[in-house]
Amino acid sequence: MQKILDSKDHYGEANNKNVSLLFFYIFIFVFSFAAPFFSFICCTILVIYTNDYKFIKTIPIALVMFFVIINFNKDFFYQGNDLLWYYSYFKNFSDYQLGFFSAFQDDNLATVTLKSSEPFYHLLVYASSKLTNGYYPFYITMIHSIIYLVPTFVIINICKIERVPVLICLSLVLFQMLVFYDFGNAYNMIRQQIASSFVVLSFYFMYVKKPKLCLFFCVISIFTHNSTVIVVALIFLFCLYNLNYLSYKVVVFTSSILSFIYVLLYFKLSGDYEDLQDQSRGLALQLLDFILFFLSGIIVFLYDSKYRHIFKFIFIFFIALSFSYASSFLPLRFLTFYDSFKWLVYFILLTYLSSRLTRYKSADFFILLTSTSLAFIYFNLKLTYTTYYYSGKFIEFVFDSPVFYLGTNL
Repeated sequence: MQKILDSKDHYGEANNKNVSLLFFYIFIFVFSFAAPFFSFICCTILVIYTNDYKFIKTIPIALVMFFVIINFNKDFFYQGNDLLWYYSYFKNFSDYQLGFFSAFQDDNLATVTLKSSEPFYHLLVYASSKLTNGYYPFYITMIHSIIYLVPTFVIINICKIERVPVLICLSLVLFQMLVFYDFGNAYNMIRQQIASSFVVLSFYFMYVKKPKLCLFFCVISIFTHNSTVIVVALIFLFCLYNLNYLSYKVVVFTSSILSFIYVLLYFKLSGDYEDLQDQSRGLALQLLDFILFFLSGIIVFLYDSKYRHIFKFIFIFFIALSFSYASSFLPLRFLTFYDSFKWLVYFILLTYLSSRLTRYKSADFFILLTSTSLAFIYFNLKLTYTTYYYSGKFIEFVFDSPVFYLGTNL
């Protein structure tokens, strides 16, 4: 009887802690909405001080609100990109009376006809526009949240499963948000970035061996942006390998065949895509990515095999990426997908570095400090040298607030 009473007390105590944590996150969201960069600073100090995983998700929330501010000050309607029709048809949906399925045959709704093979993204836009009467601040916040919060929450959950030190996990989160995604391309490729978030979710459920949920988000990602079909095929193949249904040799061979077929189909259906250029990733950055990938392979095969399964997944991704270089445009697609998984390479590198420096008490803190410094320097460079125009500088955005943009609309 006493054990039952004790278990009830324990359950009640745990429930109270969960409620308290929920209210804390609500407070952080409000604080981030009012002063996002200062919220980010406070949350970072809290995570460093407590070294506790339960607070780490506050940091991407704060940074998302900071990114919202920056992109409210961005010239979205720069001639020659897709952003104009993304935002115009979001607004047009608010007054659209013919119903969702009629939109795919209506050429007056947007400057580009909506693709019936990508209904999920259009349904998301349609529902959010109807619910908010085409309210622009809601749309831009929703887009940022899906693009940034989904991958970073997956990173945090996997780091927690693998018992990665909290400060190393935080380093990966900051790299993912400040370095790997590029403002110059990401917001000209909104559908692909949202689809990439669903691809990351399918990867997560593959990682935790839940094949049904993995398949579900594979399908959702394809219906968001058709180009994800090759990436989700690789993930599902690796899911079967992860469940011991396929050997790794079969996965590598099948991945090569599928990548080859994908490239052939692209050339048959490409249209004018070959005229588009990647303006954010020069040869030096692509070479750096390859060098780090190569170093991670050396680590898992020669020094520490703990995360060899992660490298095996990255390897089949690089198979598809290598085939894409037959085209001038396809590397832009694949490197954008790779942005969602680049953290896996850094996961191998930083966890190995942390494990080798365990004798030094503050090693993880200095890894975080170095990562944060490099990430913010690179992020500021992106803002400075992007092809888009921003009405402000980084330091001005630090003192800005989303509250000032609540009245903004298209």
